[in-house]
Amino acid sequence: MTTVDVRSDTAVAAPASTFSGRVVLAGYYPPPLGGESVHVAGLARGLRARGVDVEIVNLRKGAPPSPDYRHVTGVASLWRALADGLRGGALLHLHTNGHSARSWSVVMAAAAVLLRTRSAGVLTLHSGLCPGYLGRRGRAGRALIRLALAPFAHVMCVNTSIRDALVGIGVAPGQLSVLPAFLGVEAPGALTDADAAMIARFRPYLVAAGGAGAEYGMDVLLAAVDQLRRRYPQLGCVVMGGGDSRPLRDALGARGVDRHVVALGEVAHARYLALLARADVFVRPSLVDGDAISVREALALGRPVVASDTDFRPDGVVLFRRGDGNDLADKLAIAIEQVAGSAHAAGTVTTLDEVVSIYRRAAAVGARTPRRVAGTP
Repeated sequence: MTTVDVRSDTAVAAPASTFSGRVVLAGYYPPPLGGESVHVAGLARGLRARGVDVEIVNLRKGAPPSPDYRHVTGVASLWRALADGLRGGALLHLHTNGHSARSWSVVMAAAAVLLRTRSAGVLTLHSGLCPGYLGRRGRAGRALIRLALAPFAHVMCVNTSIRDALVGIGVAPGQLSVLPAFLGVEAPGALTDADAAMIARFRPYLVAAGGAGAEYGMDVLLAAVDQLRRRYPQLGCVVMGGGDSRPLRDALGARGVDRHVVALGEVAHARYLALLARADVFVRPSLVDGDAISVREALALGRPVVASDTDFRPDGVVLFRRGDGNDLADKLAIAIEQVAGSAHAAGTVTTLDEVVSIYRRAAAVGARTPRRVAGTP
């Protein structure tokens, strides 16, 4: 796999390292696509390229049958899949959002399997909604979360807000690190003839990533496009993302911007990257984010990025006030006017070496007991 890996000036290079054990990756896996599933798939490819034996457990409900992964349908099947996968001393790397009771029930089930099998485990928490969820837990809820995290040798947080929220409920800082879930981006391929014809009429040409949920801020994007189309009559925006795209398509007609916005819904990642690589500006209007892989992909491909001012954005992003369509329109106009020669590339802060280094330390520690980290805040 060829990747574009442009590192920021503040990134710390990790020494090359190997991991001789077997890894069970448990989390969302394509299809459909999304930040977590793209990361899990990329991590699996990178580890296998290094000769690591990887087994994937797909936690997504309704995932289609596939030889690429083992699918689980509930807590009992999750337990069986993890227990089977961890036989023989494998390491578990669990991925979850951390912003719902279901997510933490998965963490608790995995923690129980780690203790039962005396296996090593690491966890990545992905969602920008996670800090808010943790902050709403009472004393008993916080204790349960600390107990669930205790068997994991290490917890990777995709931004500092998640880490700080965990410290705030009493998790030991030494158990935590901040590592954005971005390992580089595949080199984009050629556009299909149909896609090339679709975007040829757009000047400027924008790309946005997001789904139907209110948290993706699509109404804010449409409000900005509605303003900008008067200044740029040929402006066009291609929106790609999971979920049901029909509500967004209905909103296009209601706003009168259906000539300027194309809602493709879920597309293959290769197609997404091909369309993204040709964009004049990438837009991320979301109201909340963990560490949006789509933003890092755009930056790594040299695309100017305009994104909402959520809790965490990497260097090189032009920020607008979240939820403010007027401010988004203003910032997009500035980015459009400065497009020629102004793309700022910022790349991965996390390398596969850094992840593998955590695996090696976790394997040396093995399963942790709850007593080691379950203190009161």
